[in-house]
Amino acid sequence: MFKLRKRAHGQSLVEFAFMFPIFLGVLIGLMSLAILFYSYVTLHLAVREGAGVIVRCPSLNCDTPRLNNGNPIRTIEDVRTYIREKSFSLNVGQMNILIEPTSQSQWVVGVQVSVSASYSVPLPEVAIPMQNSTLRLGRIQIQAQSVMTIE
Repeated sequence: MFKLRKRAHGQSLVEFAFMFPIFLGVLIGLMSLAILFYSYVTLHLAVREGAGVIVRCPSLNCDTPRLNNGNPIRTIEDVRTYIREKSFSLNVGQMNILIEPTSQSQWVVGVQVSVSASYSVPLPEVAIPMQNSTLRLGRIQIQAQSVMTIE
């Protein structure tokens, strides 16, 4: 008459306890990849804009484009500032920008101008326990370069 049934009241809680750390790890990993990809694309586009400014107007005597404060771009440092403004969502304190050739007098027709930048992407710090130590994920260095020829 009476059937014996196994009770499974705590089974859901145990399964959740096992799966939640895995789910959390996957979620943090996807967020880190999204941050890394966004930072790379932003840095690459900013570097390309900076190289485009030099190629369009090698003497830097043009009125466009302008910096955010309205001043025209006249020096190499202004080009660096323009690149930093184009990558506004990144922490510009973590960015290194290199422009070659380093002298404006070398920017003549036929010369290749190289603008490169490196950026340290801050990712969420996650401590992954291992056998005898802990692996900590922190910052990842990304680089972007744009080479254009002055015509």
